[in-house]
Amino acid sequence: MFFQFRSKTITMISIFNSKNNQRGFTLVELLASIIVLVAVGSVIAGIITSSLRGTNKTTAIENIRQNGNYTLAQMSKNIEYSQAFNGLSVDGVTYVTSCPFSTAPTPAPTTTPYKFIKITPLSGSPTIYNCDGSILTVSVLNGATPTPAPLIDNNSFSFTNCSLSCTQTSSTDIPIIGISFSLGPKNPNGLVENSSPPILFQTSVTIRNFKK
Repeated sequence: MFFQFRSKTITMISIFNSKNNQRGFTLVELLASIIVLVAVGSVIAGIITSSLRGTNKTTAIENIRQNGNYTLAQMSKNIEYSQAFNGLSVDGVTYVTSCPFSTAPTPAPTTTPYKFIKITPLSGSPTIYNCDGSILTVSVLNGATPTPAPLIDNNSFSFTNCSLSCTQTSSTDIPIIGISFSLGPKNPNGLVENSSPPILFQTSVTIRNFKK
C-alpha cells in the first residue's frame, strides 16, 4: 500500500511538472518576437524595393539609349546619303546652304545653332527635320501641306537641347552637319526609379552627294 501511495505521488508530481513545462509565452516574449519579425521584414522589404527600383531605372536608361541611338542613326543616314542638301534654318523660313569657314591661322568660325534642316533624300521628296521645341519631327514635302511626324515618343521621353550645326574647312569643301540633342525619361509621377539625368546624343555627318 505504501508503494501504491508513492506511485500516485510520483505520478501527480510528473503531471504537475508537465503542465509547468507546457505553459505559453508571456506578453513580453510575444512583443519581443513581434519586434524582431517587424525589423527583419522591414530590412527584407527595403532590399526588395531597392532592387526593383534599380532594375526599373536600368531599364528606363536602356530604353532612352536605344531610342536616342536609333533616331540619331536614322537621321544621320538620311542626311549622309541624301541626293541634295537644301540648307539649314533657324526659323524654318529662310534656309542657308553655305556654312561658315576659315583658313588657318585665323580663328575657327562661330557656328550657328540651327533648328531646321532640309534635304532631298533618294526618294525624291524634300524632307525637313525640325527640332525646334520639345519634340523632333520630320515633314515630307510632296505637294500637299506637310504633316510633321514625331520621331520620338513625347509621352515617354523628354526631348531637350536640340541643335544643328554646319561647318566647312573651305568654301568648296563638303559641309559637315552636326546633330546634338538630349533625351531623358518623362516622369510625371516623380518616381525615383523613373528619374535619371538626360543623356546627350551627338554626331557629325558628311553629305556624300554634295553638289554631285
